[in-house]
Amino acid sequence: MEKLRLIFVLAMLLASLNIRAGWRVVIDKKTTAAVMSNAASQKLIEDRHNGRLDSINTKQEKLMKYTATMASIKELYQLSMQNITGFGEESRYYGEIVSLTASIFKDVPIVLKQLGKSPGKNYVVCLNEMTNLVSETQGLVHDFVDIVNNGKVRNPLDTAKDDSKDDGYNLLNRYERLTMANKIYSRLLEIHYKLEVMVMMCQFGNNWGDVLMAIDVESWAAYITAQNSVDGLIDNWNGLGV
Repeated sequence: MEKLRLIFVLAMLLASLNIRAGWRVVIDKKTTAAVMSNAASQKLIEDRHNGRLDSINTKQEKLMKYTATMASIKELYQLSMQNITGFGEESRYYGEIVSLTASIFKDVPIVLKQLGKSPGKNYVVCLNEMTNLVSETQGLVHDFVDIVNNGKVRNPLDTAKDDSKDDGYNLLNRYERLTMANKIYSRLLEIHYKLEVMVMMCQFGNNWGDVLMAIDVESWAAYITAQNSVDGLIDNWNGLGV
């Protein structure tokens, strides 16, 4: 029995010596094309993703610059407003102007962010109006700073002296100061209300017509009239059956 097993094992070993292992390269054109297509698609996706990241980084850098600019303006105004404490009861009135200006600059980036999410046919009109409001606000604030801080600076070329206006704090008398400040405050309040409405319209409005109406009623009316005229022409043309 043991001899049979030994003979069987030897026979298997001798038979296995004649077997040779081999390999060859098999090329499948369809598989190769699919792999190349997938690689190209992946490269395109990666490029778009990298472009998106670059765009986000650019926006973040602009936002950081805007934040730094606003902080610098705020610090500058705080330093320049140190003289408002010298006006007694008027200081509270002037403090409201400073607070109102801060609220206006707070609303500006909110509106710009909402406008940037879905720029449409009225985007240029809205952006132009925003620019005008910001420029006007800056001009009003500079006028206010001049009233409060630069009122005691005399013009060396002006030989005429009117000491009746000097109340010890400013070359303008109390009535003239309050009159000018009231005009500035009234216009700033209008700008503030308009921006507040624009913020609400951008966040909760149904369409661009609501936003445009909040910005400028006359432009909104002209836009609606033109839109209705165009719709009427299209309906009439379609009614001809051409």
